[in-house]
Amino acid sequence: MNGRHLEPLGAGAGPIEPFLLRCGQEGFSGILQADGSPGGNVRFSSGLVISAFSPAAPGPESLLLRSGRITEEDWTRAYSAGAPTGHLADELVKISSLGVAGLESVCLSAVFDAVFAIALCGVGDVRLDPAGPGDLAPPLPAQPGVDPQRLVRETVRRLATTATWRPMNLTFRSRPVATAAFSLPVISSTELRRAILKHANGRRTARDIAFALGRGLFAVLTEIAHMVEDGLLTLDRGRRAPEPPAAPERAELPQRRPGTSKVVETLPATGKTSLPRRLLGLRGIHPPSGDEEV
Repeated sequence: MNGRHLEPLGAGAGPIEPFLLRCGQEGFSGILQADGSPGGNVRFSSGLVISAFSPAAPGPESLLLRSGRITEEDWTRAYSAGAPTGHLADELVKISSLGVAGLESVCLSAVFDAVFAIALCGVGDVRLDPAGPGDLAPPLPAQPGVDPQRLVRETVRRLATTATWRPMNLTFRSRPVATAAFSLPVISSTELRRAILKHANGRRTARDIAFALGRGLFAVLTEIAHMVEDGLLTLDRGRRAPEPPAAPERAELPQRRPGTSKVVETLPATGKTSLPRRLLGLRGIHPPSGDEEV
């Protein structure tokens, strides 16, 4: 199974699906590495998935910290006390008010979201790295683990949902923009919808918003799709801002030779050059007195 490349399937969870299922059937322990854009990895223990990672989806740490479930101070204390010995989860439960069930829910959600992101972004080569005696366990595993068949079923369901977003060109790289028509106080919406509206400035991608809010990528994409349908967001960022009108070309002025204007001939030949009274009358200017210089 190591390094074997599978062609994309016509349906299902794509080329990662057969590897997930075979790892479960064979009781594999180790890491499934999926190359892609951006790709990711899935960690197995005796055929069950205990963690998964993709740069496109927030992991347990982001889900805990960015959502406010855990404070930075509590995380630092728990990590210092528990991470070196592999007991980070126990320390988090002890220090915070999250509880065992709450932490397990976050770790489980991170696994489903990461595998979804890997499949959504496309998978190239897939290789398996069996576990070795010196391998470190993931800091926040999903215990006791996820059955790969269940993981594949949920991934297939999510991919089928994303297929309905194709007409609106919604992907994890889309940069939603809040429309000018909405008003937060009058919108009857969930907290997630309000948070997305505050972050949808046309610069953040859907993936960026998921990380910023500490929410799963699939959940954020789903809400963005609904908000586009409701007219609260737009994904139309392909149109460039109109170019400013070009300045009119300046016509070349005719070149004149010295003396052709005859101005010198109209001025009196005196030591002081005074303006002709005819010009002063047009401008409403009083002629200077003899003691004043022009």
